[in-house]
Amino acid sequence: MKKTIILSLFIAVVYIGCSSGPDFIPDQKQVQFITNGIWLGVFPCEDCEEIDYQLNLKDDFTFKERSVYKGKDGDALTDEGSWAFESDSVIVLNGSDEDKLYLIGSKNLIRLNEYGERFEASVESKYMLKKDLSTVKKIDGSVTNDKDQPMKEKVELNPEFYQKKFVDGVDFFGRGNEPNWTIELDLEKNFVFSMMDGWTVTAPSVEGIKNQDLTLYRSKSESGELIITVIRENCQDNMSGEIFPYKVRVEAKKSADEKFQTFEGCGKFLADLRLYDIWVMEEMTGINLKKEKLQKGAPQFEFILSDMRFNGHAGCNSFSGSITVSGDKITFGSLLGTLMSCQNMKVEKAVVSALDQKTVTYSIDKMKLTLVSGKTKMVFKKVD
Repeated sequence: MKKTIILSLFIAVVYIGCSSGPDFIPDQKQVQFITNGIWLGVFPCEDCEEIDYQLNLKDDFTFKERSVYKGKDGDALTDEGSWAFESDSVIVLNGSDEDKLYLIGSKNLIRLNEYGERFEASVESKYMLKKDLSTVKKIDGSVTNDKDQPMKEKVELNPEFYQKKFVDGVDFFGRGNEPNWTIELDLEKNFVFSMMDGWTVTAPSVEGIKNQDLTLYRSKSESGELIITVIRENCQDNMSGEIFPYKVRVEAKKSADEKFQTFEGCGKFLADLRLYDIWVMEEMTGINLKKEKLQKGAPQFEFILSDMRFNGHAGCNSFSGSITVSGDKITFGSLLGTLMSCQNMKVEKAVVSALDQKTVTYSIDKMKLTLVSGKTKMVFKKVD
């Protein structure tokens, strides 16, 4: 009897030792790192030039991938499915095709071979994915008082990428897929078209030819030639889902090429994000605001850069309109407003005269915004 009990305990211990442990539970920050942004790569190809690859991993553990086989006819190949953690450092894509394994690096995802092993060091760099930084979102997480409630997240488009481009002098940024490309317009310096495989055309900046909601730029250099068409029309990126206010078409060719290659995508004019706020007027040339009795108080503006619009009032009527921000210049469209008749219209008439369909110079310093329109100077204070 004693031997039977001992044998039973031995079998139980062996069974427990051989049983699989609990499934790996990933850290929330690790999930955010993997799912925040589109992953891009250029893979080797046996029967084509190369494979332009995009991977969108979503936080609901689904994915979408797109592969363009350069040098071969046919549309891009897409696949969708689910993804999961194989371990704390490896994820697997379960799509309609064969499963794919990726090693999670500090900044990259590294494709593993069919045996789940890393490629040789000499070729591993060709199987790395990096993030398209313009698709990375800023995540502000907060936890409720109830510990049983899941963490709530507020996800906003990350402004840091575009702000850095703006500080570097870029006035317009556009991008597209199939294959991955970007266009950067520095209206005072040059235009740069780049593809992920290193194919680049740089040309000097030129003044655009405008026709209603369309602006055309054509520039040529020793590097090649660019024809860029920017159309004011909402455009959704087909991988990230981000909405842009402009459609972009780029026709590009190297100097040695005979024909242009055409690329279509989305883009937006970049602006100083410090403008994105509410401002109250403190000073205006020829006006003593302290002595003026205004029905709504001092004039107040709000700049909404996501839609390139502004609204506010000039002491009496409310008004709004479109804006274009380029460098240190703001171009106001036609001002549209209410038609109230107030006792004091002096300030309003001066503000409308200075801004309606005018291009003004702006500067921001120590929480104050200065607008200069001809001989008229207006100073505003940021509202907390």
